[in-house]
Amino acid sequence: VLLVAAGCVRNRFDYIDIAASEKALAALEAGFEAVPDSVADGRILFLLSQGTPVADVLVYPGETGDVLFKDPVVPFGFSCESVGTDVLMDSLHVKAGRLYTDSGLNARMLYLQDGRMSLPVLNKVAELAAREAFIGGVKPSVCLNKDDESVFQRTVEKVWLSGNVMSGKTAKSILKAAGVKPDVKTKADSLFFQHRRLSDIDIYRICNLGTHTGPVKLRFRVQGRLPFQWNPDTGEITPVSYKLKKRSTKVTLPTVPGDDTFIVFGS
Repeated sequence: VLLVAAGCVRNRFDYIDIAASEKALAALEAGFEAVPDSVADGRILFLLSQGTPVADVLVYPGETGDVLFKDPVVPFGFSCESVGTDVLMDSLHVKAGRLYTDSGLNARMLYLQDGRMSLPVLNKVAELAAREAFIGGVKPSVCLNKDDESVFQRTVEKVWLSGNVMSGKTAKSILKAAGVKPDVKTKADSLFFQHRRLSDIDIYRICNLGTHTGPVKLRFRVQGRLPFQWNPDTGEITPVSYKLKKRSTKVTLPTVPGDDTFIVFGS
């Protein structure tokens, strides 16, 4: 059952163009079914190449190039993506408190990993904070250009007085303060997920990395659209048991150890 209003359906952020969504879904199905069985992991790679990742946290490793990207500690159900200096400076912007890149990647929070920073990068962080983006991680403390030191330190102290800029806080606590609910919620502790979005289609990869066998209940942060299981081993697309909630969708998924499958929410 679609929640339709004036030819559109409501999701977390925008109205969906039903006709465009159905066209994109048909093209996705055709591409999925066309992958030859002889190509190892072909359907998995095909679906993971679609659209853009969905993340709750954008991690900025820094501009020196000597800090490796590392996920901040967040509970299962939240996801992170890394952004480089070029994306941060040229592509990242804020709309209604959310961070967006020109490619469509969006998140609720920017997490800084390196306390060394140039003044231009700090100014960009300050701009994002002024537009109510949540900022966490390491508080900048070392200016990469000593000539900018005094301005750098004044800017840091000003920005880090903002209520949406937090140091010494876990990513979990900042997400809670931002009102972000888990993208995927389940009591099974052996699952791994990835989430991509393509033209109002949500694609979730669900992997069972442990020994859990039997039905698993998952709550997805998707509303108003129907879920189907896409089996990358066989190419089959089948219905799953689900319940539509006000702000989410509950899905019951049969699992065995080593399962690697997809739940796709279309129109």
